[in-house]
Amino acid sequence: MVDPLTARLWLMRTLFVGLALLSIFMHLLPLETIPSSWAPPDLIMALTFAWAMRRPEYVPAISVAAVVLLADFLFQRPPGLQAALMVIASEILRTRAMANRDMPYLVEWASVAGMMIAVAAALRVLMAMFFIPAPSLSLVLIQLAMSITLYPIVVLVSHVLFSVRRAAPGEVDALGHRL
Repeated sequence: MVDPLTARLWLMRTLFVGLALLSIFMHLLPLETIPSSWAPPDLIMALTFAWAMRRPEYVPAISVAAVVLLADFLFQRPPGLQAALMVIASEILRTRAMANRDMPYLVEWASVAGMMIAVAAALRVLMAMFFIPAPSLSLVLIQLAMSITLYPIVVLVSHVLFSVRRAAPGEVDALGHRL
């Protein structure tokens, strides 16, 4: 018989990958034939950061790398560049998850917004360093602002629909390790 905590862990990891793939699919649907003057928010980044801050064990680095690398290929971005930056950023947020557990929500939102800005800036700098054509700055800023604005909605939906919440003080996992 499978331990319920282990089953939930793998269910949530699978759900993360499924939601990310759904986001990629929805982004690729040809809903408009005219090029848009705005960029949609990066739902994968918001979802990854929200779950990394609340339940880091649900978002392993290999899943983040695989999903964002697939998105890099499908969205015709430089392969692996954003994937590497997202893995680094999610691991930084993962290490801060314990400290941010007792902080107010606005501190969490500010730290995630700072990480989103850092990823966008690092991506821009690295693309310039290697002479890779970059999207216009206005589109990047629109996407960044919309992603930061979307973060609270992602946290709310994750909390209400999927029960992704911060670990309570003293909570342990299946192996008895403190969360």
